[in-house]
Amino acid sequence: MARAAGCGGDAASEKARLDKVDARLDIALADGRVVFFPSIEPPRATPAEPGLPQDAANQLASLLQGKTLLVQPLGGADRWGRVPVRLFPEGAGESADETLVAAGLVMASADPGLCAEGVKAAEAEARAAKLGIWADPGYAVLAGEDSAAFAARNGTLAIVEGRIGSIGHGYSRVYLNFAGRRGAALVIAKRNRRAFERAGFDEESLRGRMVRARGVVEIGASPLIETFHPGQIEFMEEAPRAGASGKGDSP
Repeated sequence: MARAAGCGGDAASEKARLDKVDARLDIALADGRVVFFPSIEPPRATPAEPGLPQDAANQLASLLQGKTLLVQPLGGADRWGRVPVRLFPEGAGESADETLVAAGLVMASADPGLCAEGVKAAEAEARAAKLGIWADPGYAVLAGEDSAAFAARNGTLAIVEGRIGSIGHGYSRVYLNFAGRRGAALVIAKRNRRAFERAGFDEESLRGRMVRARGVVEIGASPLIETFHPGQIEFMEEAPRAGASGKGDSP
């Protein structure tokens, strides 16, 4: 599995041992540091699996306990004092976050970062096989046209798939509408628009396209998923034939 330079288990790393793992998958190391995986979303309880957060923590602790850990810091500590890392049990071929995702215990975060190709690929395989959380209705991929399905997911990270039927413009936002004014929409702040265009997500390329997007659901007059960077959106098919078009409208 290809990774960016410096992202593999043989990249520069520090050795550590595990102290404990909490239900948000924050990892306390024996040397006193607290580290976390920016590539994955902490698990949440669902009606079908109320014990999921602790189950995932137990699985991670079992994976790491008693082993020498290779820790690769990915940046400075956050406001809670946690350091973002990649982490490998010594001798393992994949990182601990990849192992969790591959087992269907967690999903990739909205911004998994430069060293998360393995995480994203593992999630795609687990999702296709309906492993773990992907068999749980509380984690089901949402259809962009089915706005009613978003209500139970307010405030949670979700994946939505659908065809961009139209594009609307507000004062400070662009709306990628799946099903007209009252349907769900992806939202791009106009200040971020150029970053999306540079990544190939300009209006002409988006209109009429089938996409998969990842973000936090917000319920207002209609369901919205705000997208802050191009990595949250991917095309699911080739560009439509020449001549295909759609008309923009207001959100």
